[in-house]
Amino acid sequence: MSIYSRDYMRDGSQQRPGSPSTWNVVTWLLVINLAVFLINLISAGRIGEYLGLSWRALSAFRIWTPLTYQFTHLGLLHLAGNMLGLFFLGRLLMGIIGPAKLVRVYLLGGLLGGFLQIAFQLALGIDANIIGASGAVLAILAATAALLPHQKFQLLIFFVLPISMTLRTLLWISIGVNLVSLIMSLTGQGGGIAVMAHFGGMLFGWAYIKYWFNGTSTRPAGKRFPIRILKDSDSPGKIRKKREKKKKAFVSTDVDAILDKINEKGFQSLTDEEKQQLEKSSERLSKRVNDSNTGKHE
Repeated sequence: MSIYSRDYMRDGSQQRPGSPSTWNVVTWLLVINLAVFLINLISAGRIGEYLGLSWRALSAFRIWTPLTYQFTHLGLLHLAGNMLGLFFLGRLLMGIIGPAKLVRVYLLGGLLGGFLQIAFQLALGIDANIIGASGAVLAILAATAALLPHQKFQLLIFFVLPISMTLRTLLWISIGVNLVSLIMSLTGQGGGIAVMAHFGGMLFGWAYIKYWFNGTSTRPAGKRFPIRILKDSDSPGKIRKKREKKKKAFVSTDVDAILDKINEKGFQSLTDEEKQQLEKSSERLSKRVNDSNTGKHE
C-alpha cells in the first residue's frame, strides 16, 4: 500500500475526479506554477522581468514580486525539479499539518528566502533578478524532515536512477550542496543560483515546525498527526484473527500524551526526554510506512 493511499493523504472529495473543485492546495500550487511558466514562455521571458524579485523591482514599487517570484521559472528542468518536490513532499506535509499551514510554509519560506537573497546580493554589490520556487519547496522539505526525519523518500537522479534515503538525509544533502554553491559564489567560481533563498526557505521550514507549529490542523479530530491514526499492519494469514480482536494502537499512551501536549502548548514545550521518545515513535512509523510501501509486514 502506498503512503498516498492512506486516509490521511486523501482529500475526501466525492466530486468528479479531475475537476478544479476537487483540487487540493498542492494541485493549485502546481497549476499556478505551470501557468506562469507557460505565460512567461509565450512572452519570451518578458513577464519574468516583472514577476521576478530584485532590489530594483522593490525600488520601483513592484510590491507583488516577493510573492510572484516564487511561481516564476525560465527553464523546464528548473520547473520540473521544483514541481516534483512540491508534488511529493507537499502532499505528505499537507496530510500532517493541513492545507492552510502548507500554504503558509510555502509562501513565508519563499518570502524569507527572497529577502535573504536580496540582502546577500546587496552585500556583494549585485542586483540579479530572483525567480523560482526552490526556496519555498525547500521550506516544505525542512518542515517535513523536522516532523518525520526517518521517513524514507525515493529520488530519481537525473530523472532516471532511483535512490532511497530518509528525509533527514535528503535535507542534509541539500544543505551541503548549497554550502558548496555558496562557497563558489563567494570565490567567484559560480553564480546563477539563489543560494541564500534556499537557506532562507530551509531555515523557515525547520523553525516553523520547531517553534510555531502546535500540532493542530484543519483536518478532522484524531487525524492531526499521522502517528495517531496508523495501526499495526496485517499480514494475509492474520486477517481473520484480526477481525475477532480489536487492533492494537500503534502509539503508546505516553506518545499520545506527548501529542496532546504539542496540541496545547506547541512543540517547543516538550522536554528533551519527550522529544527523544517522539523521535523514536517517528522512526517506528517511518519503518512501518516503508514496509507497507514495499509489501512487507510484521
